[in-house]
Amino acid sequence: MGLLDRLRARPRRSAGLATEHQTPPRSAKTTGRDYTRKLPRPVLAYIFAYVCPHTVDNSYETSEESMTDGCMLCDMRDLAHCALVSKRWYLEARALLYTNVRIDPVHYCELEVELAAKRKRRSFFDRNGDPIDAPQVRLEFFMRAVRESQGLANMVLSLRMPYMTREANKANIARTISVLPHLRFVDLPSGLFSDEPACAALKQELMARCPDLRRMSYRHGAEGGFARLPGSHLWVNLEKLELSGLHIEAVTLRSGLASFPHISDLTLDDLPWLDDSAFAVNGTFPPFPALKQLTLRDTPNVTASGLAALLSVPINRKALQSLTLASTGVLPSTLHRILPVAPQLATLSIVQEVTRSFPAEQVPPLLSKSLRLLHYEITSEAETNGLPPVAVTYYTYLISSLMSRALPALRDLYVRDAQFPDTLLLAPPPRLFGGGENGPQFAGGGLTQPLNVYSKGLDELEWNFTPYDPDPAFGRRGTRPVSFHEAQLSRSWGGDARKSVLVGNGFGGFLAVPADDGERPQSSSGYKRSSRQDLWR
Repeated sequence: MGLLDRLRARPRRSAGLATEHQTPPRSAKTTGRDYTRKLPRPVLAYIFAYVCPHTVDNSYETSEESMTDGCMLCDMRDLAHCALVSKRWYLEARALLYTNVRIDPVHYCELEVELAAKRKRRSFFDRNGDPIDAPQVRLEFFMRAVRESQGLANMVLSLRMPYMTREANKANIARTISVLPHLRFVDLPSGLFSDEPACAALKQELMARCPDLRRMSYRHGAEGGFARLPGSHLWVNLEKLELSGLHIEAVTLRSGLASFPHISDLTLDDLPWLDDSAFAVNGTFPPFPALKQLTLRDTPNVTASGLAALLSVPINRKALQSLTLASTGVLPSTLHRILPVAPQLATLSIVQEVTRSFPAEQVPPLLSKSLRLLHYEITSEAETNGLPPVAVTYYTYLISSLMSRALPALRDLYVRDAQFPDTLLLAPPPRLFGGGENGPQFAGGGLTQPLNVYSKGLDELEWNFTPYDPDPAFGRRGTRPVSFHEAQLSRSWGGDARKSVLVGNGFGGFLAVPADDGERPQSSSGYKRSSRQDLWR
């Protein structure tokens, strides 16, 4: 009986988010002055956001897409500790803890080794039990907290959880979201997007209890649910929509899209019946929504003519800022028809495998005054019968567009050609284009803006980074690192790692300057990068 008495007398520990809301903690004893009392509440919340960055992630990305550096669980623990300092800190920390909730499977730090061992340890009462499923327990604690306090439930805007947790806990997810009226995004099991019977109850709760949802997907098997959208007034604030594998006609597509007046990001993936008629200006169809981002994947029947028709509408032309084309009928040789009618386009990505060379007839260069980021990932089979890959001709066309000064705002370029930086380096000055004064000339006369080139071969995993500065700075030369994985070149370039920069030669071409011994590379403009992460900005 002595043992049981001690167990009964032992105080219970609070469990994560489940009990933090129950009673505001007493202020901790301090010997000095509390300077935070003078801080406005928004400033205090801003400081706490640095303690736990994922609490201010207002995007609609999944748990896997929104991974950040560091350990999210440790960040949340530190923010929970901040809530124990004073009532004023408690109110701000609690609001952050329950706004964008994230349930992670493990600690992304050395603490996970110790905790994993404790979870596997058998207790005195259960020596044959299974190890604790930590994310499932965290979900249950969170579910109990929001179901016991509607005030906390009203704070929640997003709920992220790992794949296995959302697949194995459909009932708990349904009970959780049933009390979250302001929920905008939640990680859901994949079967819900295909209208599988096992997810029917969860989807009913989502439709009835979460009217403010901002992201949804419809996949193969959900054609009926998508066709019933017109007139349902379901999720009228939806902003991001993904349609994948659906067999739907153009009129069904346009009618379904018209049900979401605030949609700005649309992905159309593997739609066998999708063709240019879905984008045509047709008085019998509802208008195609004005989108900021449009992604087309595995849609071979959509061509440049269809997109040009879509962009012929002024409201669509002014709205589109990002366009992704992967394995579509929009050929690289027809991109020149799209760019001039998309004056606000800042990001363009085309991923295409080609089997024939670039057309021999004269094709206008890529022309855009707004494009800042270009993914030009054209691939083809390796050389056969001694002939070079046909993709080389497409990169020649890209170089001609760059040299013609038709893309003045471009700053970042991604290509799937490991030799592209060297090809651009060897591009002769205007009077030498084509091998001499009598050869063909590129209009304009050479690249004039700084350009960051990221190149990668078909058998490489990481991008090689090469900066270009066509304006030669006298007395200064760039020595920024060129490759993230240190391309192996001759030792004359600074050892085994390539350390060089390409600077303008004054004639529209470039000169390669090796790094000095012992120097850390900097840019050709004379400024230094403080971290590797800055290379992606």
